[in-house]
Amino acid sequence: MDQHRRPLCFLLARAEGLFVAEFDARLAGAGYPDLSLAHSANVLRFLQAGELRPGQLVQRACVTKQAVSQQVAHLERFGYVTVRPDPRDSRAHQVRLTAKGATAQRVAAELFTQIERDWATQIGAEQLGDLRALLESALPRLTDGSRPTGGPAAQD
Repeated sequence: MDQHRRPLCFLLARAEGLFVAEFDARLAGAGYPDLSLAHSANVLRFLQAGELRPGQLVQRACVTKQAVSQQVAHLERFGYVTVRPDPRDSRAHQVRLTAKGATAQRVAAELFTQIERDWATQIGAEQLGDLRALLESALPRLTDGSRPTGGPAAQD
């Protein structure tokens, strides 16, 4: 391997880091300094259709139970979600967006779109489309189905 060639994992991590930093800065600028991309990608986006149990969030976001638990607690503390007992199972809880959370979810969704649009302008719409298509094609083949592919974009 060429010693001047950067490892693929570095390039992928750097691209993700740039996206996260830009997203978090724009989210704070939009009046949500107590939210992050992780909150938006792992919890808020999955609640737009209604309430879910934390275990369902874990499955959909492909993150750990501990990560979802911490994020839900943070979101509840800042008024973005409510957590209440599941009326069908007293051992379980349901997480639901508040009005504040629904507004934040809409803002976050728009920020994802804006940043992708900006990246398309910066690197070219065709190149960004090619990158997306390559990743969408490659990711299912890089896992054998027994381990999560991880991250916010694991399931859309």
